[in-house]
Amino acid sequence: RIGVSYTTDAIGNIYATKGKAKNYPCAVAHMDTVHDICDNFELIEFGDCISGVDMANMKPHGIGGDDKVGVYCALRLLSDLSFCKAAFFVSEEVGCVGSAAADLEFFDNCRFVLQADRKGNKDFITNAGGVELSSKGFQKVVKQILKGMGYSFTSGLMTDVMQLKEDGLKVSAANISCGYHRPHTNDEYCSITDVARCYELMNTICRTCTQTYKHIAPARSYTYPDYNKYSTASIGTSYKSNWDGKYTKNTDWWNECDC
Repeated sequence: RIGVSYTTDAIGNIYATKGKAKNYPCAVAHMDTVHDICDNFELIEFGDCISGVDMANMKPHGIGGDDKVGVYCALRLLSDLSFCKAAFFVSEEVGCVGSAAADLEFFDNCRFVLQADRKGNKDFITNAGGVELSSKGFQKVVKQILKGMGYSFTSGLMTDVMQLKEDGLKVSAANISCGYHRPHTNDEYCSITDVARCYELMNTICRTCTQTYKHIAPARSYTYPDYNKYSTASIGTSYKSNWDGKYTKNTDWWNECDC
């Protein structure tokens, strides 16, 4: 209805293009979520926030803001901009399956690739899982935009833009905090204000950053500890200490990741 042409590949990824341009702003999102389908699901609003309830047993149920917010932002960019590209990937939550199979030629005429798949409301990810996502030139251009909107550069974890960069995406990319909170839990909720601010940031970048911001990610480097330095007892003690200190029930790693 809004004049967007699209194709679908063999595993279900969707590639959408609106308008004709020499180079396109581009957004990506993933269509899956970690939460089970709930037949008795109801949204509830409290102040600025939206959460979900399983009405059959009156218990909280995750709303899938990870990554419905990203899908919303990408669809709205397609609607609001006169020209834009967007890709929607399957099965990110089980290891970036869709983006790992993506047609990278789709991005050949893109300026950059933005993804809204980060919890909270202030992070602009420039390095994901050890993979460099963007050029210094791109970061310089967006830095003032971020400052004015309360965002800052930081590092994050696995998501689709990381996979695309690792597979050879030739332009700068970023993952952005988009207003979902407590992801991967039944207590997940979204802040309407945070979602709107993320979309405003993405729209501003798409309208003002008009160059193609080329970037090739350096090969990811790995370092491994010298296990010969440790006895079995010391390894066990260290592991238990790290687990108890960081991965408590309320802040487990599953709630901390970007996926």
